[in-house]
Amino acid sequence: MAPTRSALDRARSALHLRLLTAQRRLTTERRGAVIVIGGNDRLGASELANQLTEWFDSRTVRICAPDDRCPTLAGRPFLWPYWQQVPAQGQITIVVSDWLTRTAIAAAEGKLGNGQLRARLKALRQFEEMLAADGTTVAKVWLDASEKLLRKRSREAEDTETEGWVVDPTDLTLAKPKAYALTRALRVQGAGKNLGWKVLTAGEPKHRDLHAGLAIADQLMQASRRKPAAKAKKPGSRPRGLLESAAAHPTLEKKEYSSQVAKLQARLGRLSRLATRRGIATVVVLEGPDAAGKGGAIRRLCGKLDAAHYHVHPTSAPSPEEKSRHYLWRFWTKTPEPGHVAIFDRSWYGRVVVERVEGFAPEQAWARAYAELNDFEARLAEAGAVVLKLWINLSKEEQLRRFHAREESPHKRHKMTPEDYRNRKKWDDNLRAAEDMIARTDTPHAPWIVVSGDDKRHARVAVLKAVCRALADRVD
Repeated sequence: MAPTRSALDRARSALHLRLLTAQRRLTTERRGAVIVIGGNDRLGASELANQLTEWFDSRTVRICAPDDRCPTLAGRPFLWPYWQQVPAQGQITIVVSDWLTRTAIAAAEGKLGNGQLRARLKALRQFEEMLAADGTTVAKVWLDASEKLLRKRSREAEDTETEGWVVDPTDLTLAKPKAYALTRALRVQGAGKNLGWKVLTAGEPKHRDLHAGLAIADQLMQASRRKPAAKAKKPGSRPRGLLESAAAHPTLEKKEYSSQVAKLQARLGRLSRLATRRGIATVVVLEGPDAAGKGGAIRRLCGKLDAAHYHVHPTSAPSPEEKSRHYLWRFWTKTPEPGHVAIFDRSWYGRVVVERVEGFAPEQAWARAYAELNDFEARLAEAGAVVLKLWINLSKEEQLRRFHAREESPHKRHKMTPEDYRNRKKWDDNLRAAEDMIARTDTPHAPWIVVSGDDKRHARVAVLKAVCRALADRVD
């Protein structure tokens, strides 16, 4: 027997309290939560998101609802809008127009080939597992509506302005028999480990919201008891010497240096303008020991670029806001839009070098980060970006000489801190971490280039050449 209205109202009231309890628990445990509402019932998903916002304390709830018609998504990585809304500790993000529903629609409409679909599903699994491994709770419900119900909705939407914005003929795509079977398979193939979907049949709104809310409450409460992911493998005992072998110290005379810099800057300016016209984003990462000359190389890179189309991101210790989210969030929010250049003076690789050596990240976290960083760069390249990473190598002796020169220069003295000398004591540990980083994250779509940096002129020219070569491969 169906519950009476009063019984339904009591059940919804009890659910309200249960969700508030789960929300307080998230705050106490310093965990963020992502609640994903997928399925072919777009109107139901919107209504459920609104109801959840009422049940939770809305001060810490945000809605993420990317619209494929929005021009800001054009040319961006598929997962970019979701990374923008990754919740901080104690906050909740409710996702409608989720990653799997959008993928299923694209697949049903024939917009993804078999290879593209497999790559997309792998990326979705990795994304969900990455969030969960970092402590974010992931709860997912899938609302299934019949084709008959959706056709009725579509007819009604033609006669009212209140629902027309969330009901249109494309909503029928996933309700057709062939697409329905496809979607059922994708729900399994695109879900992270232990992060399956709770499938619900769309129905009367209050009953639908009750059942969906109960499923979400269960997932929120179970997340803190979920077994930790399997341990990531640490780097093996591979042969050392990758960076020592790059320790040759070529030099460049000042006249030849000036001539080459002028030519290369002019070429880079031309190539970057071509990339801008074609909507190709460029990501350049510069890493290396303290005083390796990253800043000087960046200044030469920017010499002839259009100031409106590039941005330099110096990477320092994360702020409290950044530390409250997944460590990659602060870099996803800085990825360049199509046609623009982002230059990172140090980068996401701090996770596997500085944080590893200094103990800021536990072993389990930095050991799994190699795969996470490769995935991040793969998503950028998949969206069409040029991704290039340069390690400016420096000998220990040359570093000390530059430290002393900085201390004597009134223009450079501000760069020196006690941390610089302290870091020298861990030279061998940093070198080993850098070698592991390069060996495990050098990929065809995001290669590492090691530049000898003891001669600043040679290093600056080498960096300019590398960036010109990478852009020329795409636009010339």
